[in-house]
This record gives sequence, C-alpha cells and structure tokens, in this order.
Amino acid sequence: MIRNAREEDLDEIYKIELKSFKTPYPRHYLKILLKIAPTYFLVAEEKGQIIGYISGVTRLEKTGHIVSIAVDPAHRGKGIGKKLVKTLLEKFKENGMKKARLEVRISNTAAINLYKKLGFNIEKRLKNYYPDGEDCYVMTKKLC
Repeated sequence: MIRNAREEDLDEIYKIELKSFKTPYPRHYLKILLKIAPTYFLVAEEKGQIIGYISGVTRLEKTGHIVSIAVDPAHRGKGIGKKLVKTLLEKFKENGMKKARLEVRISNTAAINLYKKLGFNIEKRLKNYYPDGEDCYVMTKKLC
C-alpha cells in the first residue's frame, strides 16, 4: 500500500535511508522534506511495516523534483520502487507539473534502468555531484 508519510514514520524512513545510501540524508532533512511538501512524501507499507519511501518537491517552472527514493534492501526487486515513482508522478501531474526530474548516481544502473522504463531520459551529467566525488545524471520526463 502506498500512502502519505506521517511524522511518526520518520524513524522507519530514516532506517531505510541509512541502509540504502553511501551518504544518507540526515533525519532532520527528511523531517523538513515532510514538513515543506507532505503531499509529495509517500511511503510503501506492507503488513503495517514501512518498506520504502519517496519524497519530492515542486519548483516554480512547473517541475516536480524527486528528491529521494529508497526501498528496504530486504524488499527490493518486488516493484515497490516502481509503484512509488508512478504514484508520485501522478501526484505531480494532478497538481499541474509539466515535467519531473531527479538526480541519480552514474553507478546506480538498477535505478537508471527503472527510470528509463518509466520514461525518463538522461538530460545531462553533473561532475562531482555527490560528497564522495561521484557524478550524477540529471534525468527528466515530460508529464503532459
């Protein structure tokens, strides 16, 4: 089940964040994302347990920006990430966004392949984007 995140979900979301990224976002940053854009912060829940999340914000130029997505490693490969992205893209579209964008590590081929399957294209490469010096791809998708 995909639903909007609540503040009491943050501990579980943060645990998934820590398991998923080399340089995880701090818990307080996730809390800020939830506060500033609650409509675009979603969780995947199974049997009452949070197993994934996605967060996004909107920009002035009618762009929905996917800030972060993660699925608990024990639940990967089940289509949960795909469901989260599709649900967030629908929310962006419902709220008048014309385009979606995200950044992804160039080494994250699983995510890049997922985004391509969902209609995203690589727009450009940003050098040294991540704290460890790895580049990212900026990927975009038209929503209209």
